[in-house]
Amino acid sequence: MRQPKISWYRTPLSREQLTPLMRKSDLKGGLFIFLHLALLGVTGASAYHFLSQGAWPMGLVTIALHGAAYAFLGWSGAGHELMHKTVFKSKRMNSFFYKLFAFLSWNNPYYFSVSHAYHHKYTLHKELDQEVILPQKLSLVSWLWALTFNLPLCYRAIRITTENSLGIMRGSWSDRLFPNKHSKQRQNVIHWARFMLAGHLMLASLFIVSGDWPLLFVVTLAPFILTWFNVVLAAGQHFGMQGDVSDFRQNSRTILLNPLLAFLYWQMNYHIEHHMYPNVPFHSLKQLHSLIAHDTPPPTLGLAGLIRAMWTNSNTSLVDS
Repeated sequence: MRQPKISWYRTPLSREQLTPLMRKSDLKGGLFIFLHLALLGVTGASAYHFLSQGAWPMGLVTIALHGAAYAFLGWSGAGHELMHKTVFKSKRMNSFFYKLFAFLSWNNPYYFSVSHAYHHKYTLHKELDQEVILPQKLSLVSWLWALTFNLPLCYRAIRITTENSLGIMRGSWSDRLFPNKHSKQRQNVIHWARFMLAGHLMLASLFIVSGDWPLLFVVTLAPFILTWFNVVLAAGQHFGMQGDVSDFRQNSRTILLNPLLAFLYWQMNYHIEHHMYPNVPFHSLKQLHSLIAHDTPPPTLGLAGLIRAMWTNSNTSLVDS
């Protein structure tokens, strides 16, 4: 089936302006990964200590902080940037950390690579981009789960991984992405699901048998603890924006965040900029924002501003859809 070509509007930049922005840096990429993993090491070690000692109040606080930072290893954070292959100059380094973070966050890198390519090519165009489907709905129940242990997200991850491991890929989006049931791409998805399921089962068993049960929460279940910050920022990228347009200024949202959240989010708060120029590495998006600010809408100010914008544009529901 022949796909349409969309003529996207991008704020014009000269080669002299764009070329420096597109330079990848092993140093900057490595520094971000080191700092993110170091933070997780501190929060994870603290949570392990307090939980193993039965100090429940501090244990709950530290595991919540750990989960909040851990969630950003996935597709709304580090994993996303690694998928774009802009974190390192080295393809091997990009691939290694992309798959490592996919495993740690219960995600499938082979599925996401194909799906996200469509998302960029056909952002918010009906049927062509089903990674984000409009209209989005703000569910209070989902937000409450995200403030604690996100059981629905955990169940969904395990269910999809199990189904994929059995060769089952449900939905019209999967059929569009992998129409050939015997293709190498589809087989990669299946093989990764088997590897991830077996790997996490082995780790979970080891944690239990060894008596190191807190590691279940520090590693195995960490992607589902206090996911609220990650969930809100991920939804806010396109929430309430316009579909079926050829202008990223109308279908994407840029948010100005405090330095800690911007770091954890790997600068994906500059989302108009990222869609206009997806080959610009995360560490140059703030500079890109400055260059095109004259031609883009005023950014949303902070997490509070994002929540107000989402609430204003939402079809709020007290139950999950």
